[in-house]
Amino acid sequence: MRVPAMLIAASFVLTAPAPLLAQGDIRLGLAAGISIPIRSYSDLVDKGWLGTGSLTFFPAASASIGFRLEGMYARNSISFTDGHQTQVGGTANLVFQFGARRSPNRFYVFGGGGFVRSQTSGPGFGTVSTTDPALNAGVGVSFGARAIAFFGEARYVSVYTDGTKPQYAPILAGISFGGL
Repeated sequence: MRVPAMLIAASFVLTAPAPLLAQGDIRLGLAAGISIPIRSYSDLVDKGWLGTGSLTFFPAASASIGFRLEGMYARNSISFTDGHQTQVGGTANLVFQFGARRSPNRFYVFGGGGFVRSQTSGPGFGTVSTTDPALNAGVGVSFGARAIAFFGEARYVSVYTDGTKPQYAPILAGISFGGL
């Protein structure tokens, strides 16, 4: 039986002892933006939109290295027909922050992997679905107060499928809530 590492990590964060969580920083983030297909994937789909939800945990309130669990939903129109492709997935990422300790005004980099379920629908070929491994890496900046901050991110996502790999560069803006 295959259990995604993301679920194991989420259960650790949610069931960790209260003293451990009190020493760290947990941030909940919600973001939306555009999904720009790149390389050969841009021949198959047009620009689309993407939404994410994330839970980021920094083990110590002053730590620069953290762990992020992220879920995403993306949708792009197919270039050559009236169909569309949706992608639903999750990733586990390491996050490294630069800037003043405990400040929401920071620059950060992140990267990790997970799984993405791609579903392509269109007239003439029905619906085709696959679940494949994916990698992502990106940069971001956040600004605001400790309890609430705004952020912007740019990243690269590559889904490892047979045939043409979905590869895209989402650009997102969002809001995060901290001090949980």
